Amino acid sequence: MEERIQDGLLRGLAGFYPGSELLKRFGDHIQSLVEAAEQTAEDGDPERHIAALLALEAVLLSDLLSDPEAREVVHGEDLQAAMATSQRLFADFECRLEDAFVADIARVKDPQRYLSDCESETRGYLARYRALAAAEVALAGIGPQDRVVFVGAGCLPVTAMEYVRRTGCRVDAVEILRDRAAQAGAVIERLGLADSLQVIPADGRTVDFAGYNVILVGVLAEPKAAIFARIAGSAAPDSRVLCRTTEGLRQFIYKPTAPESLLPYQAQAISRARGFQTLSTLCLGRVSLKPDGAA
Repeated sequence: MEERIQDGLLRGLAGFYPGSELLKRFGDHIQSLVEAAEQTAEDGDPERHIAALLALEAVLLSDLLSDPEAREVVHGEDLQAAMATSQRLFADFECRLEDAFVADIARVKDPQRYLSDCESETRGYLARYRALAAAEVALAGIGPQDRVVFVGAGCLPVTAMEYVRRTGCRVDAVEILRDRAAQAGAVIERLGLADSLQVIPADGRTVDFAGYNVILVGVLAEPKAAIFARIAGSAAPDSRVLCRTTEGLRQFIYKPTAPESLLPYQAQAISRARGFQTLSTLCLGRVSLKPDGAA
């Protein structure tokens, strides 16, 4: 443990506490921040709740821990309930933020300018997904000739819009919830992107993936095992398949994708989240399985 601490960015504190005690204190601090965020949500004070979430997020995205240190914190049994609560709080906040975006896009005179000029948490949210989309374009080599499908696009398909803007490709955005799919369709129409971007209200388990060059599965799309079985059964062998996940302390924001849920695919490359980014993206390759299920 002491060697791991010395390798991590917390080594400056290692002289004050034994390694195991230091990581416990770090975990306790995260738990206290989660409890504060949950309390502000129950109190119904939006400003204090956002401030509490941003304080928690700052710690989770700090990259203060080495990978072994982060794994030790994340896998601690006493933090599992806090992790589930944190994931729920961030999911609720993102949903409300997207709803606010959709409402603003519908009412403003110039939605394109609005998306460029919006401030504070909103600007950070858009910048985060634009940077993520740029990394995925590079990871998969997406170009204007590609036809892309994004499973789990939500009501504000920033990734899909950014793919179109950056490459000129065509994108189908799949969203299982029909009301959110309708919202996404209205956003796309309002932004004048309907020629390149289509919303499909559907379950990822029922999509025919034939004809798509690039397939992206979102971090919240579920059940992943069934979705990837559907991809394997209908996609072309040379399709480029991407899946979002989380690593380290970022697992307190989104649930990570289990490797076994990707079968018959496995990760061949990764675009790893660092700094203000929350999501990592896996580039997958198909593996042949023996009759007993082993690779």
